[in-house]
Amino acid sequence: MNDNDKENEATTGKCAECGGETPARDTHQCAACHVTLCESCVETCHDCGVGLCHGCCEECQCAETLCHDCALPCSACGRMLLCSDCAVRCGVCDDPLCSDCEYRCEDCDCALCYECVYDFADDYAYCSDCWNSRRQEPYYADSPCWLKMQEHKHMLTIGLEIEINGAHGQSRLKESPLIAGWCTDLSLDDEGREYQTRTLTREDFDAIYGLVRGIHTESREPDKAGGHMHLRRTSRQTPSRWYWALKGLSDQQARNLNMRHTSNNRWCELIHGDYDGKHTAVNGCHENTIELRTFARWDETTAHRLIPALEWASHMWRHFESHDLYQLKTADIMRESARSAYQTPRTTPAMRLSARKEA
Repeated sequence: MNDNDKENEATTGKCAECGGETPARDTHQCAACHVTLCESCVETCHDCGVGLCHGCCEECQCAETLCHDCALPCSACGRMLLCSDCAVRCGVCDDPLCSDCEYRCEDCDCALCYECVYDFADDYAYCSDCWNSRRQEPYYADSPCWLKMQEHKHMLTIGLEIEINGAHGQSRLKESPLIAGWCTDLSLDDEGREYQTRTLTREDFDAIYGLVRGIHTESREPDKAGGHMHLRRTSRQTPSRWYWALKGLSDQQARNLNMRHTSNNRWCELIHGDYDGKHTAVNGCHENTIELRTFARWDETTAHRLIPALEWASHMWRHFESHDLYQLKTADIMRESARSAYQTPRTTPAMRLSARKEA
């Protein structure tokens, strides 16, 4: 072998795919298994640009080549591999989706996976923000009390949101004349539901108590559910007044009323001046109601606390309604709140003793 032949041999590589010999300067190396490839056989990852042999690459649904690291399996079906251009990201959890598995919010058009669709209505999907804005205060829609409320501006009405985590008797609740609507909720498991009552007046207290008393939940995590109380909003019902009403309750009184803001629950933090959103004890962002988000779940285990909570809220609502703004000092509100909680018929010393035993 002459010197020229030796030089050509040193500068020639054999392609692992086609077996052809290629000058070293024109060869490529698979980024995964490191075999030698010629220019014709090397595959290039669409996303990161590395060279690959046929055995070390994947193919996107659009036929682009991908390395194993860049190929994104659809989080829903798991079958379709996706490049960065083809993957649709869920607007809630950011998981990749193929075009067959994505849902689109009917209102804002954000992409959603099935797990993050907040609710389906009339075959349309909705994200949580758009669904909540649509059903902002469902108990006022088409309510038989609506006209009466317009005639009596100092008439108290209440709406409840009852969350139930886990399997339960859905048909009983859905068929109740007290229930106006229901939906799924991201904070609950697959079998959990949130039920919204129609507009309630004091005459409905015993009926709603009876409904709640019959709720039996089969769940290992029943406390993932909570309860929300919407009180009719007027010019005299302000979030700050209701903040001081909650602030005036002792920890024991709050527990007797099935409240959980005193335990620093992240879903109902009681912070002065923070009255907007889903993590506040007092939510003032609704147009027609003041929302108290502090309540724990309402079911057969806590039904005995529902009427005391309704009576306390009714008393405080009327107390605020009878005083113009700036007529009440914060100390007056706190004192009246504590007094009202103590005097509700079912927050008796016997009940408080029972509550301590339960704890």
